[in-house]
Amino acid sequence: MEHVLVTGGAGFIGSHLVEALLRAGLQVTVVDDLSSGKKKYVAPAAKFHKLDIRSGNLRSLARRLKPSYVCHLAAQSSAPASRDDAAHDADINIVGTLNVLEAVKNIGLKKFLFVSSAAVYGAPDITPAAEEATLKPGSPYALSKLTIEKYLAYYASDFGVPYVVARPANVYGPRQKTGGEGGVVAIFCNKLLQGKAILIDGTGQQTRDFIYVTDVAQGMALALQQGRGVYNLATGTEISIRELAVRIGEVIGEVPLIEYAPAREQDINRSCLSPQKAQRDLKWQATVPIIDGLRQTLRWYKSHS
Repeated sequence: MEHVLVTGGAGFIGSHLVEALLRAGLQVTVVDDLSSGKKKYVAPAAKFHKLDIRSGNLRSLARRLKPSYVCHLAAQSSAPASRDDAAHDADINIVGTLNVLEAVKNIGLKKFLFVSSAAVYGAPDITPAAEEATLKPGSPYALSKLTIEKYLAYYASDFGVPYVVARPANVYGPRQKTGGEGGVVAIFCNKLLQGKAILIDGTGQQTRDFIYVTDVAQGMALALQQGRGVYNLATGTEISIRELAVRIGEVIGEVPLIEYAPAREQDINRSCLSPQKAQRDLKWQATVPIIDGLRQTLRWYKSHS
């Protein structure tokens, strides 16, 4: 049985990826410092090590385990937080990731999966944005993701580490944080379940490409085993933030009370990614319609409130 090391495997997306890898018949070990993830989200069949990716102990663990694959999701994932402290963001997302790469560069990996972000596109000139679109990262967080994409080419050429990059769109679903740095779907669901108003920055006409977390996890699992290069994991469909709030209300059976705040300076008006390359190469596509995904997400938050 082939072995996969998953960093950030106790987090929102990482824990769902662990489950997808286990379903694929792989042995999984999770490394997570639990700064944002939760141990209870890790599937019982996976082994778990509480460890910061910046730790020197990661190198000895990697040499001992000698995994066939690595899936790297551990990260500082907030663009606003990266603007407040770019050095902290770089310490985790760049220096931490390089520590992971140094730990595994000589163990004969079959593939290194790096989870990047739609943020590397910034405000794309054309939507849906394809992988070859001009990249215009607008935050230290986005810059850190793009920097590692470039480092991966170096580790491939100098150390023969095969890699694949996943750029997910706006992921939502069970286990996503509902706090200030949580995803918009999680925040809206939490507010509506509490009977509170939804606060939207700007007009609410800005659009995003929302994709359910199990679809993303399945795409990552396929990319790990079959992919090369860079893949968008997305629906290719835009929905406005205001329409999202209305649809969540429909699932609950209420008309949401929406309040508006001034638009954020760095907010992107349109963000949508093309999934055509992943559909062609990986035979993958998003299968969960947004109304079904919202229904499942709300059901989870209700049961965990």
